[in-house]
Amino acid sequence: MTLDPALERMLTVSREKGGPALNEMALSDARGAMRDMFLANGYPTCHAAEVTHIPAEACGGTFSLYIYRPANAQGALPAVIYFHGGGFVLGDAATYDTQSRALAHLLGVAVVFVEYRLAPEYRFPAAVTDTCAAIDYIADASIDLGLNPNCLVAMGESAGGNLAVNAALHAHRKGDLRFNGLCLIYPLVDMQPLAEATVRYPSVAKFGTGTNLDLEEMGWFRENYLNSTDEGTLPENTLLFQPDLDLLPRTRIYVGECDPLRDMGLTFAPLLIENGVDAKSEILPGMMHSFMCQGNVSALALRHFFRIVEDLADLMR
Repeated sequence: MTLDPALERMLTVSREKGGPALNEMALSDARGAMRDMFLANGYPTCHAAEVTHIPAEACGGTFSLYIYRPANAQGALPAVIYFHGGGFVLGDAATYDTQSRALAHLLGVAVVFVEYRLAPEYRFPAAVTDTCAAIDYIADASIDLGLNPNCLVAMGESAGGNLAVNAALHAHRKGDLRFNGLCLIYPLVDMQPLAEATVRYPSVAKFGTGTNLDLEEMGWFRENYLNSTDEGTLPENTLLFQPDLDLLPRTRIYVGECDPLRDMGLTFAPLLIENGVDAKSEILPGMMHSFMCQGNVSALALRHFFRIVEDLADLMR
């Protein structure tokens, strides 16, 4: 298992520059550092898009939405409902702006970016509560928002993969909104104690040091998000314990070959298949965590990005 040389060089440069890890920074500095890094290293083109911000007050809740539509798009569009990563602690619409624009442009769809509350200011279950409330809002207002409610895909990266699953389950339990598909990229599906995770998932131990998502950082995210260790076993947090996974739509899971979360995604797909879900998982060679936001550094990461876009188009049919 070999990390893409371009990503290896990026890590080497970062180590030589020195400086604190995200989990060693002040919270505002960590959020700014992630935003700067993703915008610099991510998708290389800033596509034109019509961006509408719906603030929390207008949503009637504690979350806000950013809707990206391709330039000059007309009428109700199919939509990707997107849940961002960042360990429930970092990330926002600005961090993922070029990626949201790229998805809207390349797919010719609306991208609905859900900006949920972050920890530690708002711990579990705030992010899940906002996720479900956002789904309810979209179900009620899809026509006014210019969305085609019959052509929707939920998408999430890392912690956002966890929320995308919770979103799809909530939607299908209520029946007000149904997703054509679910796209999960290096999803966080198990929040049980990390010491146990290193036994269950060899990739956590193998790649938990020096490949972009360290064990210390994972522990920091977990400690900031959960109120207690016991909450890690709740079905909203460890998705393996969800009782009705059979409700999920077609699901595609993508994991990086050198990502500590790799084996979590690979474990989740067979469980979905056992529950009757059309699910597939794929290991992307040479990739580490957050490869979706490394396309300006690695040509291989960018090719994987385009591959996932192609599969998203298929899910939306």
